[in-house]
Amino acid sequence: MPFRMSLCAVWSALLTIAIAGCVHLVSGDPPAAHSAGTVSGTLTYRQRSALPPGSVIHVGLVEVRGKASESVVLAEQSFVASGQVPIGFALAYEPKAIDPAKHYAVRARITDSSGRVFWATPRPVPVLTQGHPAEVEVLVAPAGSYQIAPPATFFFECEGLEFTARHDQRGVYLFLPGGTLLLPETMSGSGAKYTDGKATFWSKGEEAFLEVDGKTYPQCRNDRRRAVWEDAKLNGVDFRAVGNEPGWYLEIYDKGTPEKIDFVGDYGQVYYTFPSVQRETQETRERKRYVARIGGHQLEVTLEKGPCLDDMSGEAFETAVTVKLNNRSYRGCGKALH
Repeated sequence: MPFRMSLCAVWSALLTIAIAGCVHLVSGDPPAAHSAGTVSGTLTYRQRSALPPGSVIHVGLVEVRGKASESVVLAEQSFVASGQVPIGFALAYEPKAIDPAKHYAVRARITDSSGRVFWATPRPVPVLTQGHPAEVEVLVAPAGSYQIAPPATFFFECEGLEFTARHDQRGVYLFLPGGTLLLPETMSGSGAKYTDGKATFWSKGEEAFLEVDGKTYPQCRNDRRRAVWEDAKLNGVDFRAVGNEPGWYLEIYDKGTPEKIDFVGDYGQVYYTFPSVQRETQETRERKRYVARIGGHQLEVTLEKGPCLDDMSGEAFETAVTVKLNNRSYRGCGKALH
């Protein structure tokens, strides 16, 4: 019997430790970080609205990949808010886990005790690499609104008209054949509506309504493939390439001397940025070659002028592209955007 009581006590102690290890919620201020690496800052929102009692703050440090759904969580914490915004946070991380060629960000949400989301980050806030700081302000938006991680750019095809729509904090930019309009947002029962009193743009997901210059375009639909290329162009990308098996894309920011190259591979599983790029000195109009190195990674990109067909979509491009990342090679097609 004494032995059984001792064994029972051991199991009881282990169970207590296991349960303690599973508890993530704490009340009051966020726990202090003790690691050599810390990402810190404040979480806030612009709306004049008080946090309900018992609201729970969730903050995480993630490695950003080509698709938001593929982000990898490196550190996270959850705690009960002790007051109103702004609310401080500190995330401890292992410095050895940070790759200077990759991208990291903070994302956050505010929930009730049952997990229902009130607020969330529209897009993760960049930190640590690519010149981004370790201390940031994280702005959250009302959950359920169109602001939560929307596509920034759409390419709408209407009967008799094609145009690009670009969202930002000031409203929506419409890049029309006759010029560019900036329309501020206005109240709407559904979807997102923008107007300046003369032109009106009303979008609901992949569909939109446009009234401009006395004409109405009631059935406009987003072309997702073309929207991706328009988004890259508006982001300042000068050359973009794509390939398959596995899916990848490459974006070159080239202002005389390349500023940087982004590479996203393996269907969004890897995302690298190379900020210091060198051109081959003996390049010609028909052939260009770039070489970049960072954090133990080496990238080589060769562009060769000439017809190139995407081997899955059959789309024709103007340039054949070969990419070598470390010891792995990729082939595809691309085109200049400016």
